Amino acid sequence: MRTYKYNFLIGSNNKTHKREIKKAINTLNDLKVMGFNVNNNIGLWNNQRENSFNIEIISNRENPFNDFLARQLKKQLEINLKQFLVLTIKQEIEVL
Repeated sequence: MRTYKYNFLIGSNNKTHKREIKKAINTLNDLKVMGFNVNNNIGLWNNQRENSFNIEIISNRENPFNDFLARQLKKQLEINLKQFLVLTIKQEIEVL
């Protein structure tokens, strides 16, 4: 079975300028994602610094996740966090 890493890059709330990590975790839990990491970042948008965060999901037998679920999660994060875009990346990886 191939192993993939999905990354979801999320900016801060445009009004409060805060990371909405709790809302994101609730969205992940609603979609029954079993395992994930959340990392705080600093991003730039329109030459302005903003607090952001990244969600990483490793798909394997123990944590089944696929493109269909990734698209569902992306859409729900955009709606729930009021984001214009949640940049979503999929990479095939080799776990050592």
